Amino acid sequence: MKKIFANDNALKVISVIVAVLIWAYIILVLDPAVEVSVRDLPIQFVGEEQLNENGISVVNESATSISIKLKGSRKKMGRYDMKTIIAKADVSGISEVGQTTIPVEVVVPFENVGISNQSHYTVDVKTEKLVKKELGLEVKTTGSLAEDYMAGPIVAEPDSVTISGPESVIGKIVKAGVTLDYAGADVDIDNVLPIRFYGMDDKELLAMDALMNRVHQDVKESEVHCAVVKLRRVKIAPQFSAADADERARFMEDLSYTLDPEEVQIYGDDKLTAKISVIQTEPIPIEKFTDNDKVKGKLIVPDGVKILRDISEAELTLHRDGK
Repeated sequence: MKKIFANDNALKVISVIVAVLIWAYIILVLDPAVEVSVRDLPIQFVGEEQLNENGISVVNESATSISIKLKGSRKKMGRYDMKTIIAKADVSGISEVGQTTIPVEVVVPFENVGISNQSHYTVDVKTEKLVKKELGLEVKTTGSLAEDYMAGPIVAEPDSVTISGPESVIGKIVKAGVTLDYAGADVDIDNVLPIRFYGMDDKELLAMDALMNRVHQDVKESEVHCAVVKLRRVKIAPQFSAADADERARFMEDLSYTLDPEEVQIYGDDKLTAKISVIQTEPIPIEKFTDNDKVKGKLIVPDGVKILRDISEAELTLHRDGK
């Protein structure tokens, strides 16, 4: 035995074993209390609905998270999920606008575990008068339709949104709308689009902005329907009239003229427009050309058909002697 204790290496091994046994005894048997830091614990603000019913709205808070230290059994603390700890602040008791200091309650769902420092937490909450505003939805469009197609009426349902929130924030919102992308469509478009808000400079107020998070809206999306119609190009054909048939025949011989415009684009019921090859003018009396080389003729537009850009007449220029 003396030889063992006289050996330095043996003493080192024995010392390590003894240290381990002492450590194990302390940890496993005595189980001393330890401190665990929990940082950036989010504060849950409750009671805003009741606060809004009283005509008051939260603008901002001095803090949205806190840090705490928990003290408890090392053995048990190792088994706990720190994500189950809750910090909450109840704003329902605020009775007037301005800045109010309210307590933050920390709920630790662990047995025999306490908060080791600063057991009293508070947060400053700024409030304003709650106001409401109704805004009609504007439909903005991007992109283009397929070639030779045009957009018909655009209908949004709902066509308005009611917003509520702090007076200073609601005052910054002047427009609400949705953005429809034509995306080369050649058929009717039906989309459910998110509602966006805009300020005085027509710049979008992003939903991720902290203040915009204080805005409540009765609807967040709108169903948008856009009719897409086919455009068809058709020639214009002038008609002429005369009291005397022979006089009309002589006028038509070697007739030379130009039209402005020569053609138009029509739209409407696709089955109907597909059958139309020309758009005629109302009969133009040839007597009008006695002293004039240019005469306008009103276009005859069939029922159910429309002309792009609302062109209603064509100008006929007569070229005498082939000029």
